[in-house]
Amino acid sequence: MSGLAIMMMVLFMVVIWGGFIASALHLRANPDDTSGALGVADHARDEHLAAQELH
Repeated sequence: MSGLAIMMMVLFMVVIWGGFIASALHLRANPDDTSGALGVADHARDEHLAAQELH
């Protein structure tokens, strides 16, 4: 492998793993339960949705 190929490989590994780590940290700080349009709405809570299930 040439030096340029190794440099490109390292660069893209940093970009890919950096994006993965950044997204994991963002998800940890902003859980799915409280983000989005319905995240904090009363009708989007587990208890309310479970009560609407058909048995």
